Amino acid sequence: MIDKIRELLFRIFRKDSFIGKLIDKFFTREIVSYIFFGVLTTAVNLIAFYIFKKLFIAIGWTGILNTLLSSAGWEKALAFLSDGSDYLDANTIAWVIGVIFAFFTNKLFVFESKSWSPSVAGKELLGFVGARILSFFAESFLMFVLVTVLSQNEILAKILVGIVVIVMNYVFSKLFIFKKKNTEDAKGE
Repeated sequence: MIDKIRELLFRIFRKDSFIGKLIDKFFTREIVSYIFFGVLTTAVNLIAFYIFKKLFIAIGWTGILNTLLSSAGWEKALAFLSDGSDYLDANTIAWVIGVIFAFFTNKLFVFESKSWSPSVAGKELLGFVGARILSFFAESFLMFVLVTVLSQNEILAKILVGIVVIVMNYVFSKLFIFKKKNTEDAKGE
């Protein structure tokens, strides 16, 4: 399907034109499937975030950060989080669900890593989770800045931050986690 769309686009734009070169470089099966599954992962993450945020509101949960600050006697810091830090807890749970979903879709459909041997899949999983932990901290920090410091809507902040995270995660996945190996290595696994 992507090849057909590329052919159609190259009929409209010459392959050696500026736009043709952009199409050739960025409109590939891997990038299009990464974007597709990135959008699905973002949807899974947003739905989980929304559900847990509503659940926390329903049970009166103000968040782990609020609980820790109040037990430590940090009233000034607690006043800064007067609306609660429950959105950070919901974000953490949504992140875990999103990472599980993203690992399998990235492994199977985006980067087409077929080996399930413990040495290959385990290394991919550890690298994937490690990279996602880095993007989780970036996501949590940006969510905190947008929601608590700048008083932005939580869902809007989640969507904006999601765009940044998708780009970060693609770079980590492409360059470090699901690297293409030569065919001899792939056959051995």
